[in-house]
Order: sequence, then structure tokens, then C-alpha cells
Amino acid sequence: MRDDILCWRVEEACRRAWPAHEESERGDWRLRFNHGLSRRANSANPIRVTGGDIGGVIDWVEMECAARGQRSIFRVPGLIDSDIDRQLAARGYAIEAESNTLYAELFPMPMRRDPDVVILDRPNDAWTKAMGSLQQWNAARLAHYRATIERITMPAGFMALSIGGRIAAMAYGAIHDDIVCLESVVTDSARRRQGHGQRLLGALLAWAIGMGARIACLQVEANNAPALALYRQMGFIRDLYPYRYRVKG
Repeated sequence: MRDDILCWRVEEACRRAWPAHEESERGDWRLRFNHGLSRRANSANPIRVTGGDIGGVIDWVEMECAARGQRSIFRVPGLIDSDIDRQLAARGYAIEAESNTLYAELFPMPMRRDPDVVILDRPNDAWTKAMGSLQQWNAARLAHYRATIERITMPAGFMALSIGGRIAAMAYGAIHDDIVCLESVVTDSARRRQGHGQRLLGALLAWAIGMGARIACLQVEANNAPALALYRQMGFIRDLYPYRYRVKG
């Protein structure tokens, strides 16, 4: 049985862990803009079980997006009335991606340190540039990413695992309301399937437990089989809810 209270708490933790540059609300929806860095921070997102005038919300989102020269995108989690999905489809919104929200319970344990994992409470220039290199981002995308993570106001840990003086894996976690949300998990493409992702995430979750987190969550594309396999190995065996994007064609 789905725990909707938990699901909406996780939604809020994920929003705060990936902050947008601009947000506004109308009814049960929050519209987010972040200079096109990702769908999640450049879309309309429900903030509770929705109702009311969805047609008016769609009109509002289209007007605001058009004013900024951006596509109209709705993020539609499985927590809300499926009729909204049908209304968007009827107005020409196509499905662009489907993702899962994964969940794991964390249990108190002694804080353990991995000697090869560096943990920062704020991202410095070297950490951000290394993330951009592993992700193979251009300068503009890296600048948008830097601005996004610098807006994080909740307790956060920015991790990097180095092997032989070279960064092998990176990620960060941000904690809200005893929930740690994992973000930007990446392993060097030349060093995958060597256990580096497991080591990094093990250190991240141990840090989160030491910071008082009791729940871990993350959001991942449904067709990303390697990432899903890694997260299952790390204890993310429960799917809380799916979500999809509806994009105006």
C-alpha cells in the first residue's frame, strides 16, 4: 500500500535538493525555471493531490513558458489523478521520459570513513569542474549546474572517490526532513563495473546517517538499467512512485 504522506515528503526533499532559479505557484502546481538545465527544474510540478481548474493551469504554464522562450513541460507523478495525464495528451502533450522514485530505509550505524572519499559541505571549484568533466558537459551547462548547486540551502555532502590520484566517481546528497536525496551520481566511463559506485554511495549513505537521515531517496530514468542495478545493490529495493514528463509538441 502506498504511503502518500511519505511520497509527498520525498517530493519536497527532491525539489530542495535540485533547486530552480525561479519558482511560482498557481493552485496545486508549482512552475519551475532553471535556464533549461533539466526537465525537473524546468517544468510544472504538482505540490499536492491536484484538483480545480487544470485547463487554467495549462494555459498559465504555456503563457509563462512562451514568455521565456521555453517548451511547456509538465512533470506528472503517479500520485495525482490520471485524468490530468489524459487532458495533457488531448492538448498535444507527448510523453518524453518516464522515471522511478526509489526509496531505502536507513538504520543507525557507526559513522565509517572511506579513506579514498573526500566529503565537502559546499562544492568548491575543483569539485564542480571534476563533475563537469565526468559528465562531459560543455562550459554553458557546467555554469548552469554550478549555479544550481550553489542555491542548495539544506545540509549537503559533496562526494568524490579518488583511485590512484584520479577521480573515479562523484555524487552529492542533500538532507531535508530526515530524508537524504541522492543527486548527480556518476562514475568515470572508463572505470565502471569496478565497484567504485558502490563505494561512493556507501560513504554517502554513511555520512547521511551520521547527519541524522533515516530515509534515502533518488529519482532515476526507468530505462537506465545500469543505474537501477547499482541502486538495487545499495538497498533501494522499493519503488515509491513513477513519474513522466508531458511536453508540448
